[in-house]
Amino acid sequence: MKKIYLISIVFMLFALVACNNSKESNPEQDDASNANERSQEVNLTQNEKPPSLTITFGEEVVKTRQGGYSWSYLDSKTGQMVSIEADSIPSTELVNVEDAVSVNLNEPITLNFENEPLNYEIRVYDNNDNMIATYNDFKDIKAKEKAVYEILVTWEEGTGIYAVALNIQ
Repeated sequence: MKKIYLISIVFMLFALVACNNSKESNPEQDDASNANERSQEVNLTQNEKPPSLTITFGEEVVKTRQGGYSWSYLDSKTGQMVSIEADSIPSTELVNVEDAVSVNLNEPITLNFENEPLNYEIRVYDNNDNMIATYNDFKDIKAKEKAVYEILVTWEEGTGIYAVALNIQ
């Protein structure tokens, strides 16, 4: 009786293995369908760091320097979310106030982001690295001075800091 029981178990195992092999799917089809699912997700977040930022004052385009950031994105190779925390030297050291670009706030001002942010804040630093003001828009700035302007930007993927030295006229 034990022999029959043992033989029937072995026979069932062989049958299960055979069924499993016959239902094996085509790996190329699986890879293609997984890639399609991942590519739809990857389109949500292509960038591995915050977008670049330039500021247009009238006709003049001013480049900013990227500071620290906190960012999350979907790695297209692994399908996993990746989070990055990048530190930087302070904004007051990223740019030199003596190299400030002269701009006129009466000109149209546009912050040119590669991807539109949820919001941003402008912080102004004096020559002694002290924050002297915060604004929600360049149009709100009234003081005409040479200073370091730090722009803290928030997206769904995270935050980024940009610095620029401006001589507001």
